[in-house]
Amino acid sequence: MIPVLPFPAPHASDAMIAGLYILTNAARIFTYVPQLRAVWRSADGARDISLLTWGAWVVANATAVAYGAFVACDLFFTLIAMLNLVCCAAVTLVAARRRRTFVAGRVLRALDGP
Repeated sequence: MIPVLPFPAPHASDAMIAGLYILTNAARIFTYVPQLRAVWRSADGARDISLLTWGAWVVANATAVAYGAFVACDLFFTLIAMLNLVCCAAVTLVAARRRRTFVAGRVLRALDGP
C-alpha cells in the first residue's frame, strides 16, 4: 500500500502537480548536459564524481521505470523515468571510464619510472 498524506491538499490540483512534474523533469534532462560535458573533459579521472551516488541514481531511476510501467501503468511517467535513467547511466559510465583510464595511465607511468 502506498502511503498518503494525512491531510488533503485543497490547493494542489492533479493538473498542477502533473504540470510541475513535466516542467521539473524536462528541466532536469537539460541539467545532465553540463555534468556529462564536465565528466567527458575531465583530465583527473573524474575524481569529483561520486560513482556510488550516480550509481544509486541509476538504480532509483530503474525502479521508477518499473513502477511507471507495471504499477502506475503510465507511459508518460515511464518515458520520463527512462530518459532520466539513460542520462544518469551515461554520466556514470563515462565517469567510470575516465576513472579507469586515469588510473591505468598512472600505473603505466609508475611502471616506466622517473
